[in-house]
Amino acid sequence: MQGKIVKLLGGFYYIKSGDKLIETRARGTFRYVKESPIVGDNVEFNYDDNTLGYIQKIYPRKNILTRPKVANVDLIVLFIPLKNPDYNLTLIDKTIVQIEISNIDILIAINKADIDISKAENLQKIYNSCGFNTILISGKTGLNIDTLKEKLRGKTVAFAGVSGAGKSTISSLILDKKIESGEVSQKTGRGKHTTRHTELHYNSDYFIFDTPGFSSLDIKLDKKDLCHYFREFENYLGQCKFLNCNHINEPDCMIKRKVENGEIPISRYENYKYLYQELKNKEEY
Repeated sequence: MQGKIVKLLGGFYYIKSGDKLIETRARGTFRYVKESPIVGDNVEFNYDDNTLGYIQKIYPRKNILTRPKVANVDLIVLFIPLKNPDYNLTLIDKTIVQIEISNIDILIAINKADIDISKAENLQKIYNSCGFNTILISGKTGLNIDTLKEKLRGKTVAFAGVSGAGKSTISSLILDKKIESGEVSQKTGRGKHTTRHTELHYNSDYFIFDTPGFSSLDIKLDKKDLCHYFREFENYLGQCKFLNCNHINEPDCMIKRKVENGEIPISRYENYKYLYQELKNKEEY
């Protein structure tokens, strides 16, 4: 039999095969090849109604996300909450770099846009100008939820973003069933961590992986390569006075010129410099 692993809990793998959800274990032989099934894997398994199923084969993966592990993701939706909690552009751009490194398509969803539509549109303008597919949504009013559904239909999607960004709420609207919601701490204004185990939520049209919220990320990247993960830089790389330009303090830098001309958003450039220094400090340490 064949199917997709949709949940890992307590050493048991739950596989969606047709319209059935089947509980299985992984064969011990996987340990010898230092490989384990993960959520999102397409697998082959043995099963009958009287015995526990066992996974026999893992089909080749198109990709793997590592925090936590999930396989075969078609699209990552990065949720930016307009308020409650307040968004952090540095964290957003750091997250985008990590997604760009994974080479998975990204959709930016600015949630709670109904709170201040003008502010939401300004934020959308920043990321649209950098070449990102960006959508304004609201889990409260239903703004553009149908449009989002069409963008996600038929895909295995990972929802990413800080706790309280609305990932579980939007999952519930798309799948038409209750997914555990995140909360926002009244004391700190930050999201509480509420997504606890690795699971793909699904119906006949969607597979949605709701990642845990996060507040810090560790980028593993050489500082000289960082510029390649700011997609709005790409057309101008190689046009600076110095071929090894870091786009920080060098004269006649094309990237800095484009920032001054307003062709590259200042917030993106400032966050590039911040992340560059962070990587530099890490290398020196």
